[in-house]
Amino acid sequence: MSISKVTHPADAENKLLMMKIKIFVLFCLLMILLSAKTAKFDSGFAIVVDQKSYDAAKPEIEAYAKAVEAQGLKTYILVDSWKTPDAIKEKLMALYHSISSPIEGAVFVGDIPVPMLRDAQHLSSAFKMDQEKYAWNRSSIPSDRFYDDFDLQFTYIKQDTARHLYHYYSLNAASPQVLTPDIYSARIKPPEGKDKYEKLKAYLKKVVEYKNNQNKVEQVMYFTGHGYNSECPRSWMDEKLAIAQQFDYLSGQKSYLEYINFQDEKHIRFKLMPELKRKDLDIALMHHHGGPTTQYLDGMPQVQSVPDEIEDIKYYLRSKLSSSKTPEKIAKTMESYMKMFGVPESWFDGTFDKKQMEKDSTFNANLDINVEDLVNYSSNAKFIMMDACFTGSFHLDDYLSGEYIFDEGKTIVLQANTVNVYQDKWADEMAGLLGLGMRVGFFNQMNCLLETHLIGDPTFAFASADDKLEINNWIVTKKKDVEFWKKQLSSPYADMQALALRMIFEKEGNASSGLLLNHFKTSKFFTARTEAIRLLSRCRDANFIESINLGISDSYELIQRFSAIYMGNTGDLSHIPFMVDALLRNNLSKRVEYDLKSSVRLFPQDLLLAELDKQLPQKEYLLDRAATKAELSKMITYNTKHMQEYVNELLAKETTKKERYFCLKNFRNETAHPYLDKLINFTDTVSDQSLKMVAIEMLGWFDSSSKRQEIINFCNKELTKTARSKPYLNEVLKTKNRVN
Repeated sequence: MSISKVTHPADAENKLLMMKIKIFVLFCLLMILLSAKTAKFDSGFAIVVDQKSYDAAKPEIEAYAKAVEAQGLKTYILVDSWKTPDAIKEKLMALYHSISSPIEGAVFVGDIPVPMLRDAQHLSSAFKMDQEKYAWNRSSIPSDRFYDDFDLQFTYIKQDTARHLYHYYSLNAASPQVLTPDIYSARIKPPEGKDKYEKLKAYLKKVVEYKNNQNKVEQVMYFTGHGYNSECPRSWMDEKLAIAQQFDYLSGQKSYLEYINFQDEKHIRFKLMPELKRKDLDIALMHHHGGPTTQYLDGMPQVQSVPDEIEDIKYYLRSKLSSSKTPEKIAKTMESYMKMFGVPESWFDGTFDKKQMEKDSTFNANLDINVEDLVNYSSNAKFIMMDACFTGSFHLDDYLSGEYIFDEGKTIVLQANTVNVYQDKWADEMAGLLGLGMRVGFFNQMNCLLETHLIGDPTFAFASADDKLEINNWIVTKKKDVEFWKKQLSSPYADMQALALRMIFEKEGNASSGLLLNHFKTSKFFTARTEAIRLLSRCRDANFIESINLGISDSYELIQRFSAIYMGNTGDLSHIPFMVDALLRNNLSKRVEYDLKSSVRLFPQDLLLAELDKQLPQKEYLLDRAATKAELSKMITYNTKHMQEYVNELLAKETTKKERYFCLKNFRNETAHPYLDKLINFTDTVSDQSLKMVAIEMLGWFDSSSKRQEIINFCNKELTKTARSKPYLNEVLKTKNRVN
């Protein structure tokens, strides 16, 4: 970066003097250029900042840019009073396609327009809010995938009249219907307040200080909260085994991997918050529920004695009674619960007593971490992964993850979500590469969804535990070198193998399917096998089906879980023997069992029951086969009948439009493969245009179905019917692109 000044001499003498000075300066500069090594940047990085933020923090922003350049990235500072996201995306795309130092990532500093995406819920993990029923600011997904995935195509709709940074877009039908971000991105947006720019400046200084003093990863902590992954001990145990493989280069006598479970303390926040303050803690991987301003950590603490159980019941009864406002309502509520639980009236005592109310309120508040709790608190974990709903809602004035970086602590960056997120996601994907020097931006790029964002500096990186690895450089310069990545499949590092699989797949696509299946069968690393089956799920071929049937008995619980889910997604009949075999195990994890039972309803009842009869005699370890058969038969019959009833309700003449609408929405979550022909026929014949739109959109959720060719055939036929409405034909095209 250079700064030039223009001078205006008063007379000829001054002009001559100034000319001599200029000649001397130019000579000196020439000598410097000839003697200096020419800086070469393989890739660049864009800092997008609004004019007010730049004016308020110009020295700090430029110091940050210089620190990034010192890491080997050519830095571009883009300053403007940005009006629309399109203007930003246009500049980012130009820099990405630049011949010299194309950007690998970008950061959005300050008040940068927020793309609010609609008609793209299938690119999120769990978000399925009704766009017609709820307000636009709630039923749209705030997502910077608009900026970093250049293949996605959107139609601009409007700007929000109350929240001027919000810009609404609809995902086009002709757009790709999968996420493949071209660059990584992040947000540096201080919470609103009179000191927002002071917080921004302090944060940037903190980042620069760290970049000048990078440290290696030495301490990792992971946390599991109340109600997450069915509170399954096998899930918690296997995650620790997987993380130990991902970070095995840290292993030795010294403890490097800590684990905290919400059940460890009555109020776990008083153990978790001090842990995050440890100055030697580098990475915190946290799984829990959340809201925009809250980390939900605890449920009601488990008790070990009858008196404690009674106190818990009293607390519960007081919480139920406290919402009653009139004497009549109070009496009615008390009578109802006394009759329901057989408890005495005295157990409601203190409900409206001021001291008891304050005590109950404090008890309840201590179950979680709220933004108010972070006001005079500072965390020191350098990187925090917050696998929770809504905690990354940077589009709001106050959002929880922002509080973690805009304080006096050492936390540099968080990964968090703008909306709700699926529990059965692989949040730890590629995490082991962070300790090997990979920039956190690449980490997010490789495991992000529509809702997943980085809050903080995306160029943040730890010093590598292995100086021979140049992961950031390889991702850029070896991107298309398949032979190079095939050599990395023998790496001693679990996540280097996973990265190699990803890079090979990105270049070869479905042609890498055989290699992926072979690595899935042979790798000793949990995470390398998980990466393989995840990539096979994008191939959607016979090798994927085989990997599912193998995966349901894998030694890693997460692979079993994914396999159970994939069985429901594909509906392939070859899964049935493996499903039944898994359900008959006496050591099936709680979460895998939950996912298997959810998938059962998506298969033919008669084939499941016949397979149960076939396998039962072979299970010598069952103590009571008759009881096992009765239990599983009941579950299979109930679940499959439940799905059939949904189909029957949809097709019944007496079913109302509202009820049909609900049924169609349900099939987005539960892809009823045995009835796909009936669902296609309904879509073809229903006359109500609004139901027709919902029905064709619903078929797009069968994107992994073994019967999806039937949907493609139907869509091709519909696209020839030019008399159909344009919105309907657009949705047909989108569905075809999703399942193709």
